[in-house]
Amino acid sequence: MTTQPFQLLSDKYLEGFRSQYLPQILDMLLTEDEAVLLERLPASAEEVAQVTGQDPASVSDTLSRLCETGLVLREEGDGEPKYGLDKDILDSLLQDRRIRSRLSDPEDLDRFLGLFRDLFENELKHDEKWSKVIIPQARVIPIERTITIKWGEVIPQERLSTVLEEARVIARAECTCRIIEKNCDHPTDVCILLNDFAENFIERGAAMRITKEVATGILKRTEDLGLVHQLNNTDSEGYEFICSCCSCCCMVLRAMTTLGKEDICYQSRYLARVNHDACAACGACVERCQFAAVRLDSDHAEVDDTRCFGCGLCASGCPSEAIEMVCIREPGHVTERLQMTI
Repeated sequence: MTTQPFQLLSDKYLEGFRSQYLPQILDMLLTEDEAVLLERLPASAEEVAQVTGQDPASVSDTLSRLCETGLVLREEGDGEPKYGLDKDILDSLLQDRRIRSRLSDPEDLDRFLGLFRDLFENELKHDEKWSKVIIPQARVIPIERTITIKWGEVIPQERLSTVLEEARVIARAECTCRIIEKNCDHPTDVCILLNDFAENFIERGAAMRITKEVATGILKRTEDLGLVHQLNNTDSEGYEFICSCCSCCCMVLRAMTTLGKEDICYQSRYLARVNHDACAACGACVERCQFAAVRLDSDHAEVDDTRCFGCGLCASGCPSEAIEMVCIREPGHVTERLQMTI
C-alpha cells in the first residue's frame, strides 16, 4: 500500500486530482523523506529546512539532485534559488531515458510503464478537470505545405517554419505516449522541444540539442508517416513542444477519437475540402486521417466537418491533389495560454 507522503505529493503534482497510480510511480522513484521535502514546494531550500527541521545544506543537495530527475524545477534569482514541482512531470519522467535506465530490473520497468498506462487510460483521459484545465494548451497545427499562402490569412502561429525560426533553443526528446502504449512501430525520437522547455530537458540530459534543419527533417519524416502535429497554444515566448502524434498511442488523440472529448485539444483554423471532379476515390486520405473524418462516398471522398481537426494529412497525401485546406476560423481562434510551473 502506498504511504501518505506519496499520495499527498501526487495530489499536489496533479493539482488535487486523486490518482491511485501516480503515488505508486513516485514510490518507485523516491524515498519517503524526499517525498516529504517535495510536498513542501514551492520554496527555497532554507524555507523547506525550517519547516521540516532538517539541515539546510542537506535539503539543498537533495533538491538539486532531484532537479536532474525532472521531478523538480529550479528558478534562479537575486537571492536563494527557489524550487517548484514540475507540473509536466508525466512527460518529464517518461522522456528521460536516465530515469527509465535506473529501473534495471525489466519487471520494474514494465511495472513503471504499466502504471503510466493505467494512469492515462483509467484516470486522466476520463477526468473532466484534467481535460479542461491541463491539456487544452495543445492545438493541432496544419502541415504548412497544405496551406495556401494568402495575404493576411496565415498567421505566424500556424507556420511551424516560423516557430522553428524564432526558437532560441530546439531539442529532440522521446514520445512519451508511444513509449507507454507500444501500439505501433512509429518512431519515438520525434518530439521537438522549444526554448526554456528544451533547455530544461537538455540540462538534465533528457533531450538532445538539434538545429532548425534537423527539426525540419523530423517534421517532414513524421508528415510522410501520417502523424498529426500538435503545438502548445501559447504566444511566441511560450512555445514548449511540437508533438507528432498517432491515434493508436497518443493520449490526446485517443481521448478525442474514442471518447469524443474534442475539448482536450483545439482544432486548427482549417478544414479539408475535396474537389469531387479531381478525386480518384483511391482512399489514401481515409487511411491517413487520424480523426476518422474522411470516408469514401460512391466515387469520391467526403469530409465530416464535425470530426475534421484541420491537420492537413489528407491533403498532403492525396496523389490526385484533390484536397485543399480552407481557412474557416478567424485568427482569434488561436488563443494564448502559458502554464507556469513555479
